[in-house]
Amino acid sequence: MPPTTTDDPPAAAASDWHALPAEEALRRCGTDPVRGLAAAMAMRRLAEHGPNALPEPPPKPVWRTFARQFNSPLIYILFVAAVLAVALGHHGDAGVILTVVLVNALIGSFQEGRAERSMAALRRLSTLRVRVLRDGHEQVLEARELVPGDLMLLAAGDAVAADGRLIEEAQLQVAEATLTGESVPVAKSVAPVPEATGPADRHDMVYSGTHVTAGRARAVVVATGIHTEVGRIAGLTERAEEPKTPLELRLEQFGRALVAAALGLFVLVVLLGLWRSLPLPEVLMVAISQMVSMVPEGLPVAMTIALAVGMQRMAERGAIIRRLSAVETLGSTTVICSDKTGTLTKNEMTAVELWLPGRGGAHREIAAGGIGYAPEGALLEHGHPADLRDGALRELVVAAALCNDAELLPPEDERAAWTVLGDPTEGALLVLAGKAGIELAALRREAPRETELPFDSDTKLMATRHRWPRRRAASSSRARRRRCCGWPTGFTMPR
Repeated sequence: MPPTTTDDPPAAAASDWHALPAEEALRRCGTDPVRGLAAAMAMRRLAEHGPNALPEPPPKPVWRTFARQFNSPLIYILFVAAVLAVALGHHGDAGVILTVVLVNALIGSFQEGRAERSMAALRRLSTLRVRVLRDGHEQVLEARELVPGDLMLLAAGDAVAADGRLIEEAQLQVAEATLTGESVPVAKSVAPVPEATGPADRHDMVYSGTHVTAGRARAVVVATGIHTEVGRIAGLTERAEEPKTPLELRLEQFGRALVAAALGLFVLVVLLGLWRSLPLPEVLMVAISQMVSMVPEGLPVAMTIALAVGMQRMAERGAIIRRLSAVETLGSTTVICSDKTGTLTKNEMTAVELWLPGRGGAHREIAAGGIGYAPEGALLEHGHPADLRDGALRELVVAAALCNDAELLPPEDERAAWTVLGDPTEGALLVLAGKAGIELAALRREAPRETELPFDSDTKLMATRHRWPRRRAASSSRARRRRCCGWPTGFTMPR
């Protein structure tokens, strides 16, 4: 019997979810294990708990970005010189100095503003999307829309978007290095663990910020946003101060030395003028001119322009620099450590060729046309359309479609093209089955899955068992007897 749903969401601060049986966790969350949350209840919980996201600092106002451009010892000297020049009536000199300072601030503000807008656009493009079960239907949502009580659907390669209590799993392994420092994936189970168990040993829980490496699972969301383990850690780091860049440190050191030298020269010139009984206004003007001459007025502007050019060149190569001074920091980097393997691609795969058994030990090659996830393209054998009623071809594509956890989604209002929900390799096999004329939804209804062996990266194997209608099973048995008995009947799906 499904639990009785309630409008009251689970307590966000609860810390004993790992000690509860899965049924009790579902009951506390008011979640139906078959249908998930109702959409109306999810909306109410979203309004109460807020989005599933860590709090972001408010956007910096333009005036603050502009004011930061004046935070330099060199600028301070120029301001002092401009004030003294105005006091002595040399408004032209003061105007030139202030113009230089203003141009420098405008250039810096413009470039940093562009970088901030680019960063905001990049964050929108990289929004994490998750699969959930609501009202009995699988849906794809932005991670921000998750609420306590949602049923997350997890598979190999998925990122976990919120803390959840597992209610179903099949050989699930999760990489938790970002949270616990564990270097190898952790095997998960549904069985509860003692309440005193630490986060690293809570094998019935999945945590936000981790990644599924193998298997599949369902988990009920028990914490979102700042109430997750990652949110708790983020709260401890909010007061961390950003260190200064090497360029800022060198400029600060150079500015202090220059200020000391300029002030020393100013005092020396004034003392010599008074010692020689020269008029004080003339002495001050000479002292100011000498002090200003020591300051390289063009240095801030030249430095800002050079950094702006560097930022622009980095942007043309796909790297967005948020602050001008960070360009120099990147240029000072000598070693970059990364654990990313392979190349960055669209993460789309397409099956382009099939090999089938032929007569006399030979094999047949069938080319699959089309690209991407649209099930459009012909299957050609020796340049001619392949016979889609061929027994070997049909059994292969049927096996590819059934031994599969992905979903093929057609274009809709929010999707401009065909997309795959799940692993790209499995999605490519679904597209291949569609090109062979297989009705995926009807096939899965006709042959429901009974059990499975989830994909394992070590064995490179996934297997499923399905319940076939008796008439079709008998027909398939006769077809197998007619074919060569040496052809394997199992199906393996390498990744």
